[in-house]
Amino acid sequence: MAQLSLEQQADLASIAYELGHNPKTRPILAHAVQQINPQRANASFPDVIQAQQFREFEKRLDEKYDFNGAKAAKNKLEQEKSKLKERYSEDEIAKIEQVMDRIGTHSYEAGAVLYAHENPGADPREMPPEAMPGERWEFPTLQGVEFKKFAADPRKHSIDAAKSIITEFKQRTLPSAFRR
Repeated sequence: MAQLSLEQQADLASIAYELGHNPKTRPILAHAVQQINPQRANASFPDVIQAQQFREFEKRLDEKYDFNGAKAAKNKLEQEKSKLKERYSEDEIAKIEQVMDRIGTHSYEAGAVLYAHENPGADPREMPPEAMPGERWEFPTLQGVEFKKFAADPRKHSIDAAKSIITEFKQRTLPSAFRR
């Protein structure tokens, strides 16, 4: 290491003095001194060392004595809520939380089940198909039967169509021993 001039030494001492007396930089300087000489850091910065030891002690206590399981419960709730975000919007999750408050539960799963029961979505089977532009609807017809004949006796023609489909299915898929 190169030798410093007296001016450089005085300048560094002035900077160290300013760093040591500034509340924002004092812990940083204490940490740097502790890396070089821990005994000197303990003697020169007892307040910073004591505050650091107190924070470490609090952290150990928090980790050791989580009496109510608050961290675990909070993590569980966050996991349940993140699962709901896959299926529900933010507005719906807020409504689920209202249901949870109303019934007095802390389970997003239970709240979601009750919310879904109270607010059933539209059944896609009951929705009409989306129409394409220029699309026309036609009445279904049976092969070889005109609509007027079908409308005159729908039961007879439906039974005939079903029998013909079943016979065709048997002939194509079943072994000969099962055909009649």
